[in-house]
Amino acid sequence: MFESIPNSPYVVWDPKGFEEELSGLLAVSTTKTYQERKLVYLQGEKSDAFFFIRKGRVKISILKEDGSEKIIRIQEGNTFFGEYAAFDGHPHFASAIALEESRISRIPVSSVESVIKAHPRVAFLIINRIIRKFRSLAFQLEDLTFLDAQTRIARMLVSLAAEVGEQGTQGITIKKGITHEDLANLTGLSRVRVTTILNNFERADMIRKKRAVLTIIDPTKLRNLADGAGALGQQLAEG
Repeated sequence: MFESIPNSPYVVWDPKGFEEELSGLLAVSTTKTYQERKLVYLQGEKSDAFFFIRKGRVKISILKEDGSEKIIRIQEGNTFFGEYAAFDGHPHFASAIALEESRISRIPVSSVESVIKAHPRVAFLIINRIIRKFRSLAFQLEDLTFLDAQTRIARMLVSLAAEVGEQGTQGITIKKGITHEDLANLTGLSRVRVTTILNNFERADMIRKKRAVLTIIDPTKLRNLADGAGALGQQLAEG
């Protein structure tokens, strides 16, 4: 199994050790259920609150007028989102959309100060989560700037496997319904290019694809490609 990678765009979190602080924040929140594809907030909107996913999945993405999309990250239950606009006073730079039925709590910034006074570690908790996302954005920028398409996809699969992969007898399986289009939007590639690369990976016996389920059957080979193993990358490109 791959080690957890802090630059993964797929954000998961175990609140163990912060139960009291999290309880304090949620005590001042209001909770609402969002159906699949329901908009939580739109880029360009101002906000005086941030959000916590109690259950479900949310994608954070930048949308363009022509319909194109760049997914910044996908978040699961027990994670915060929307902190930037809530704390710096500027509009949201991206939109948040529920990927499935989700229960989401809205936490007003005006109530956070009193919670921090009662639970000082809340400040550390919020800062820690914001830094985690900033790190992810920085690594995505690095990937887009310096890595070729195959290496980007390999690194993305390694990241996803580390965060949400399940180790089984056949390999590490990613069962989160990550489509080729999602991978394209996460890596800045076209869907056709992503499909071609995944087919190359499958022919090289690194992965197996079955509908929305992807299994990494040779983690070592995929990790080597993600780390920039030039010979392997050239072999796949020529294949």
